[in-house]
Amino acid sequence: MHHLHLRLKPRLIPLLAAAMFCGAAQADDDDYDDRYYLLPMASYVLADDARHTDDGYGATLGIGKRITPRFELELRGNYLKYKADDVERGPLGEILCGLVNCPEPDDVEIYAVGAAANLFLTRNLYLHGDVMGGDSTLMNAGLGLHLGGSDGGWGLRAEALFHSDEGDYEETQFNLGLHIPLGSRAAPKEVVEPVQVVPPVETAAEPVPPPAPPCELPGPGQPMTLEGCKAGDVIVLRGVNFEFDKSKLTVNAKTLLDMVADALLARTDIKVEIDGHTDAKGSDAYNQKLSERRAQSVKDYLGSRGVDLTRMATVGFGESKPITTNETDEGREINRRVELKVVEINGAAVVTYAPTPEGGTEVQIAEPAPAPAAAPHAHAEEPVPETVLAPEPPPAPAAAGGNAQVTIGMMVFEPKEITVTAGSTVTWLNDDGSNHNVAFSDQQSGRLRKGASWSRVFTTPGEHPYQCSIHGASMSGKVIVK
Repeated sequence: MHHLHLRLKPRLIPLLAAAMFCGAAQADDDDYDDRYYLLPMASYVLADDARHTDDGYGATLGIGKRITPRFELELRGNYLKYKADDVERGPLGEILCGLVNCPEPDDVEIYAVGAAANLFLTRNLYLHGDVMGGDSTLMNAGLGLHLGGSDGGWGLRAEALFHSDEGDYEETQFNLGLHIPLGSRAAPKEVVEPVQVVPPVETAAEPVPPPAPPCELPGPGQPMTLEGCKAGDVIVLRGVNFEFDKSKLTVNAKTLLDMVADALLARTDIKVEIDGHTDAKGSDAYNQKLSERRAQSVKDYLGSRGVDLTRMATVGFGESKPITTNETDEGREINRRVELKVVEINGAAVVTYAPTPEGGTEVQIAEPAPAPAAAPHAHAEEPVPETVLAPEPPPAPAAAGGNAQVTIGMMVFEPKEITVTAGSTVTWLNDDGSNHNVAFSDQQSGRLRKGASWSRVFTTPGEHPYQCSIHGASMSGKVIVK
């Protein structure tokens, strides 16, 4: 007898939509059972009327694994059997079939194997879909419910699916069975309780004074200060530019030097050295003179703003101290610079000029007296650039290990060889009518006129030979550090 069967398909779509909406807010649970499992289930199918059979029944067997907290993959096999309907022929039909051999309807059996997937909308509710092939191609989709098994044991699975096969039959299939995990479940992750830290009782601490500002040019719109400067600090006066191939300051350079002057006027205990540098274009002699003129131009401008000239000395280095390559326009622009070096604070004149290779610490002391008229044998007529110096010499600097002095006179260093202890300061004083310098292998002084001095602190034991690079090896000396 034919039945009026429940068709799940029209009702499945809104049901799945509602389930997805409810499951969308369900957060993933990282603590999930990722063991393989067996899924033996009994199956019952409400047969399509077009089959002319009774409802089907059978079994489903699956093996699967949870891949993520919300997703399972399975391999499923399905067996279904549909029993043929009993044919009611009536009296006349029985007589006719007695005369003619009427065929009896056959039972239908289906075997199929395929892949399945479950998407969990909540901890228990999931969407199921599968595709199987065998005697017939089967497709199932619907809802499933997983109950129990929260402690890692067996659970119960129930499914209501829309069932279709290649014969265009549309049916409702129900599965009910067990979820059987295989093997032992991994130990749960140990939850480490945070250690409660009792903060110590804080006592009122002395307020920490703010750090001194850095010894550098200020940013745009900021005033310049020398409060954070110490002896040996060097400020590169970027922006102090000159007219091309001249020592005349530009308008922008004067604006920047106005700030430098204000900072120097606020710190009358500071003495500085203004160092001029050029790039490598042009001859050494020309660049030396140009660097000296530019350093002097900066000093003159600061003096015009009220800074005491005796607090400032100038040294021209020409192209001898590049800080980057001279092979590019950018590098040459960086090498063309004026530096403001702090050489004395409150009378302490210990100045480090970086870099300091091989253990020496260069100390620049620069405020010699004005040069008197050159002696007849002087070399003032030589085309050698001279540093313009302030009119009064400064006191010799103090040093950690003691002081020593070498006098330059009559084209010799006196004494020619001097022995000092590590940490001592040696000062060279030019008492000759000629210009001289003191040149070691790692560093050298600027050009010294009569009355000018230059000092260096020696920290590395050993012999340190030197000479006057202006007059050559015939004028040489040696410092021995014990």
